[in-house]
Amino acid sequence: MSVNPPALTAALGSVGVPQADVVEALVHLGATKEVSSWELLLQNWDGKYSPNGAYPLNVGQDGYICIGRGATVPQLITTRTESIRFSSTPSEHYVRVAGRCWGEKLFRQTVTKDYSGYKGEAIVKDLLDYYSGISHVRGSVELVEDTDTTFTDLKVQDAQVWDLLQKIAAESDKQGVIGFDFRTMPDGKFEFFPRGTKTSPVSLTDKIEAYEYWKEIIAVRNKVTIYGAQDKSVPLNKVAWTQSLTPADGSWMATAGQVSLETAMGSPYSIKLYVQNNYFGGAFFQLSGVVNANLYPELHFAIQKETYFEAGSALVLWDSSSRFASRQFTFQSVTASGSDQWTSETFKVGAVNAVEWSVQSGFDWSQIKAVAFYCYPVEVSGSGSFWIDKFYFGGLRYSNVQQDSASQAAYGLREYVDVDEELWSDNECLLRAKAVLANMKDPFEYITLKSNVIDYGNTPLYPADTVAVALPNENVSGSFRILSAEYRVKAETGELEVTLELGREKALLADYVYALRSKVNHVNRYKTSRY
Repeated sequence: MSVNPPALTAALGSVGVPQADVVEALVHLGATKEVSSWELLLQNWDGKYSPNGAYPLNVGQDGYICIGRGATVPQLITTRTESIRFSSTPSEHYVRVAGRCWGEKLFRQTVTKDYSGYKGEAIVKDLLDYYSGISHVRGSVELVEDTDTTFTDLKVQDAQVWDLLQKIAAESDKQGVIGFDFRTMPDGKFEFFPRGTKTSPVSLTDKIEAYEYWKEIIAVRNKVTIYGAQDKSVPLNKVAWTQSLTPADGSWMATAGQVSLETAMGSPYSIKLYVQNNYFGGAFFQLSGVVNANLYPELHFAIQKETYFEAGSALVLWDSSSRFASRQFTFQSVTASGSDQWTSETFKVGAVNAVEWSVQSGFDWSQIKAVAFYCYPVEVSGSGSFWIDKFYFGGLRYSNVQQDSASQAAYGLREYVDVDEELWSDNECLLRAKAVLANMKDPFEYITLKSNVIDYGNTPLYPADTVAVALPNENVSGSFRILSAEYRVKAETGELEVTLELGREKALLADYVYALRSKVNHVNRYKTSRY
């Protein structure tokens, strides 16, 4: 197939580099996982590009490289020179100049900021405007596209701009599909767009000269465990035990005094224990089942009491065999005029926290059957009340496990575990686990192709675009995502070689994920151990 020879123009700072000086040129275009990079090997006769030469080159200079065929020479990259290396023999003199595109600005600064409540695109624009200085507007067109994702809780400290952009891209969704791509284009503009929405106009039909096609199971995962926020509790709504004297899974009684349901304060109710002329007042909650305090390692409650009681109080846990664990705690009383001033208490429970309790031998932390609250009067004569509210065991993470038996039978058990603090129920973890499993249970496909006859005209092949590929011998046909595009010009052969790294993956569907906080941690399936 006949094609025009390669044509190259380049400028490094104020120095124009003629093609005759170029021994070899390499432009590597990357997106999302890497910024673009470049390297030029130049003839350096008479020290032309040396520090004291006619056209000295310096690190830190901006420039550009254009590569095409014939009279069509589109710009491939806006450059920043980061390395200059001179080499000589008695008969040859060279300089190797290398660097990255303007995307290198994304690695210069760190960010400390609260982005909670920001939409994905707003975070990206803020990072570009205030922490990198890369333009994201071409003409009057905004190049950072809108997401459907609001980050409800995102606080960062000393985070690199690049890392934060990768997080936003991996976790943002648009119209039911999770994942955005970003790249710095040849004109130095930054683009941020939903993955799979840009297609290359270049046809590869009859242009592929050599290729490798393979499948990998390195990143296959067929058992997915998702943990959410460490906020799961018994009871689930955290207030049910104090909204009735006989809630669904237990009942209240008084060991000393009178227990009643307080309707004047609480959330909206509370448990009231009134005692008169006694040495103590005791409110006792008997569970119909048991709570495993090893799984729920925190005991929470709110309490307040009148000045009839001293500061010291006691908390006692009973297991299903009537063994006990107890501890003392103190809090300040309130007067009648200062009522409805709650003190919130949280105590660690479970076998790993037993040292904080006085524990009867044989006490079983996995079989908590009852909890008692005791307050002690300053003097026996008189009367007073104390109240209990928001009483629950907590500290367990929400979770769900999803498996695919067919994938396990084919490739063996392969597990994936993720923790996402923004998942606030077992059901949200279930939806996330289904989405991740569907995305990871099958092998991934890759192609590396090379060609010296691709003529892309004025529209180079860009990373993150999709391109149609047909490999009849392997019966492979379809759209693949360009992971990277490499353009290499060698003066010795007079050829322009284009190398494409391609990958094909299933879309990560946000339809499985709850609407307001669709979010998934992304596993890099492309940069695997084959290298």
